[in-house]
Amino acid sequence: MTKNVGSRVVLPHNAGRNDTMSSQLAATLDPVFDILAGRPNARVFLALSGGVDSVTLLHLLAIARQSQDFELVALHVDHGLQPQSTAWEQHCHSLCEELDVDYLSTRLDLASSSEAVARTGRYEWFRKHVRYGDLLLTAHHQQDRAETVLFNLLRGSGSAGLSSLRFERPFYGARLLRPLLHSTKADILGYAKLNHLRWVEDPSNQDDRYARNHIRQQLIPALEGFRVDAVRNIARAAGNLEQENSLLREIAIADLAEVRERPRHAVDRSHALCVEDIAHLSPARQANLVRFWLGSLHLHLPSKALMAQLLSAIATPPASTAVLQEEGCQFRFYRGYLYVMPAAEEAPVFQAVEWQNLEQPLDLFQRQVRVDATQKLRRLYQSCTQGSLRLQSRELLNNPQALQGHSLNLKKWLQESGVPPWRRQSLPILTLRQEQRDVVLAAVDRDIESEWVELQQDVA
Repeated sequence: MTKNVGSRVVLPHNAGRNDTMSSQLAATLDPVFDILAGRPNARVFLALSGGVDSVTLLHLLAIARQSQDFELVALHVDHGLQPQSTAWEQHCHSLCEELDVDYLSTRLDLASSSEAVARTGRYEWFRKHVRYGDLLLTAHHQQDRAETVLFNLLRGSGSAGLSSLRFERPFYGARLLRPLLHSTKADILGYAKLNHLRWVEDPSNQDDRYARNHIRQQLIPALEGFRVDAVRNIARAAGNLEQENSLLREIAIADLAEVRERPRHAVDRSHALCVEDIAHLSPARQANLVRFWLGSLHLHLPSKALMAQLLSAIATPPASTAVLQEEGCQFRFYRGYLYVMPAAEEAPVFQAVEWQNLEQPLDLFQRQVRVDATQKLRRLYQSCTQGSLRLQSRELLNNPQALQGHSLNLKKWLQESGVPPWRRQSLPILTLRQEQRDVVLAAVDRDIESEWVELQQDVA
């Protein structure tokens, strides 16, 4: 039986070690209830694999719910990678029915059996269910954190990678928490046996071909043979690095606040930073800022080699045709800005759009951009006895001419207008079509000032 003491759930204390262990594990939920106290409508989701760690956390939450008012939902993902996976799903469903816990499950169709692909698919499914303010709990514990440190250390990671398994982090408007992160595997197993819990064992956890399994079965025991508190100290080092990485994030946030930034562009899906505002920073702070910026956009973080190239280009901007590329991301420099965008795809042709009523703005790119006519454009259109206004891409223009009547070198005009080279083929151009010619007025681009149109971004 449990009882409520303020916002804490504790189990009755006896002198026995088992009761002490149970109380310590129950106390790991205190931070969860601290957060819930300020979020009365938040739901608690638990990632339930069916293993001993998540089953123990499920049991702790089910007991806590007897004296705490919160909505609990267990989420189970069948990755379809093991013959027993259907039985594991049924086991999780049965556990939740016994404990009267809401339960949702899915089966994924994965492109490969790699741990990274499985993890990405799992968390994408979790993302579909959580909403702003909710809590998503996972059952990672102290040894998981130590294993992650060693795994990333062997990959040459920096402080962000070595502290990546954090106690709490944002998760698409929700919060992801790991309440058992300071608990030992022995305590979790002890609690599960004491309470006669039932769990499943994944045979793939014994497969030494997976790096994490090799670390768990070979490296960790060797380190514990050398020093009995190795796991605890490695996990503590990760906590120290987490604090240092938090400081680096604060520095990056402060630096980014002073940098001119261009948000996502509708045509090429690029984001951009002003190089001039970065150049005065030390190389270490430049790298810290760029990593933070890309991470905040959920984009690929550059390797050490690519980062060195980016810093060199910030110091001495390359030609506008230069492209740095890695893992599906392109980096380009143009007119004082560093651009990042998805790797080059064939740019779609912007189909011609007639603009018949200038009192009615045009919504383009699935309502990502709204185009309004300026008074100057209205006066020009009213003064024309014939002709129509159009927005169309470069290749659809017919005999382009300037407003003054002479023929127009469109390539040179786009360059002088400041349109980046990679955007020139698909960017809409405002024209006044008269007879068999297109009078070119403006490139319709958020980053370029125009006397003919005013643009608004993200109007959907």
